[in-house]
Amino acid sequence: MAFHFRFASLLRVRENQEEELQLKMAREQMILKGHRDLLADLQAQRGQMLAEMEERKKRKIPGSLFMHYMNGIRSKELEIVMQQNTVASQEEVVAEIRSQLVEAMKKRKTMEVIREKDLQHYLREAVRQEQNQNDEQAILRYGRGDYE
Repeated sequence: MAFHFRFASLLRVRENQEEELQLKMAREQMILKGHRDLLADLQAQRGQMLAEMEERKKRKIPGSLFMHYMNGIRSKELEIVMQQNTVASQEEVVAEIRSQLVEAMKKRKTMEVIREKDLQHYLREAVRQEQNQNDEQAILRYGRGDYE
């Protein structure tokens, strides 16, 4: 008789749930990385705009061009703030999925521990039964006088 874990289907379900959460986590982390990259690009663009404006200010600059630079910088700062909010929101999503993943891993691990205990019990029982059979055979041989 082979070992059969009575909760095998539940273990498979928990393994599948964990795997789905790992995939979801990977997707959300990729999205977060994209948001962070965009934020870094926006900050670099703002820095570039500031550098260009500083270079222009070394020479005589018309008021309208100065206002154009200032409006562009303010606009970029607003984009940066919105992107920072997006990054923070995505970080919360990733943290939530991470906590779900940790919980799923705990549930799977619990099932694996139960499976291991059941397997050890099965093995001990198989050894006990084999020992009983050997004892019975020895008693029968002794009773018939088939021993050496």
